[in-house]
Amino acid sequence: MNTDRQIGNAKSPAAVVNQPAVPQHSCYVASAQVADVLFDQLEYLVAHSGRDCPSDCIECSRLERVQHWLLPFGHSETAA
Repeated sequence: MNTDRQIGNAKSPAAVVNQPAVPQHSCYVASAQVADVLFDQLEYLVAHSGRDCPSDCIECSRLERVQHWLLPFGHSETAA
């Protein structure tokens, strides 16, 4: 350990805490509500379901997982 090195003047922890987290001149965009994001995703997946997709379509498999999660007793593979 080098003891000859000088320690710089650090701000005290109280001075750092009292500073605003976001500067006044910066732009802050609030995040979307979780429910809004979930409904937007569900709407996208339902709109995607009418397309002619290959059997390994990722979006179709996502929709199938969501249907099984949301409708565990009412969803069947034969339903159109």
